[in-house]
Amino acid sequence: MPIVKNPGYKNSLGKIGEDIAASFFKSNGFEIIKRNYRFGKIGEIDIIVKKDSMIIFAEVKNRNSSEYGGPYYSITERKKQTLKKVASQFLHAHPALLSKDITYRFDMIAIDNGKAEWIEDIFR
Repeated sequence: MPIVKNPGYKNSLGKIGEDIAASFFKSNGFEIIKRNYRFGKIGEIDIIVKKDSMIIFAEVKNRNSSEYGGPYYSITERKKQTLKKVASQFLHAHPALLSKDITYRFDMIAIDNGKAEWIEDIFR
């Protein structure tokens, strides 16, 4: 008999991971600007945070298995391009956040067994 996963399983796993990541950022003094920022059908950024003069566009990966290489191997070139497009659109829609004095960065929060690991500057 085949094993049938709960259809909402992936979404609930992602939501749990994003909640852990949001708590992690808050405990490190970041302000959550936006969660699940979507740009049409192009894509989504899981969490956008700000602290001092830095804005981070964070990808959250909550994996319960390393069968496919774990969260570190999930950021493909296509995903990087998507994140860049969505971040650019976000900044275009929020011009108050555009400044030469602000540093913008793409980070990852990898969730493993409920614990957050922060991987800074995952690409440029």
